[in-house]
Amino acid sequence: MAKKKSGSLLSSYRKKRRNNRAILVAIAALLVVAGLVLVVLWATGVLGDGGGFSLFSTQTPTPTLTYTATPVTPTNTATITSTPTETPTITPTPTLDGPFDYIVQADDFTCSDVAEKFSVMLDVFLYVNGLGLGDPCIIREGDIIKIPPPWQEMPTQTQVPTELAVGTIIDYYVEPGANLASVAQWFRSSVAQIIAETNRYRTANQITPLLTETTPLNIGDLLRVPVNIATPVPSSTPTRTVTPTP
Repeated sequence: MAKKKSGSLLSSYRKKRRNNRAILVAIAALLVVAGLVLVVLWATGVLGDGGGFSLFSTQTPTPTLTYTATPVTPTNTATITSTPTETPTITPTPTLDGPFDYIVQADDFTCSDVAEKFSVMLDVFLYVNGLGLGDPCIIREGDIIKIPPPWQEMPTQTQVPTELAVGTIIDYYVEPGANLASVAQWFRSSVAQIIAETNRYRTANQITPLLTETTPLNIGDLLRVPVNIATPVPSSTPTRTVTPTP
């Protein structure tokens, strides 16, 4: 009786042991199958970033605001540059040394018009043309008349000063009634010296013809006169009608 009970216990233990082993094998098989399923799901992208859940949780980064500097393109501001105003160059107007010939134009109606055009005094204009203020002045288009320089004045009765150094050369513009002899007497000069100095001036300035004792003098001609080189000779008979002035 005791032997039968001992065999029954051993049989029961063995049977229980076989059942436990079967359970462990089943659990291991389930774990292997579950592991394979998870590997397949992870490999196919179902798990992780593309799936609804992740096997291992990852820390979601906190978005950081990054400020990107926007380059500012400078705007060209138009600058108003003032244009410099050119200062006109004043060109000196050449002034003739003495009276010059002028051809009367169509718009020159009277002697006063011509005198006003050249800014000269009417009495001086009439004087160099051999006329007085009371004489009629008739001009026509094409006539050749004399125009005095603006600075010329009417002659005076003042003779050349005696204190001028001997041989001082002055410019004299021929007046009506003057001749070489009268000019030489008035300025205490000599005809030969007047001719020599005048021809020296004319040669240097290419003025023709050269002066001789017989050359007629025209009103307004320039003579170069060396003064105070001769002793004045009193004369009761005047040799000229107009007193020349330097």
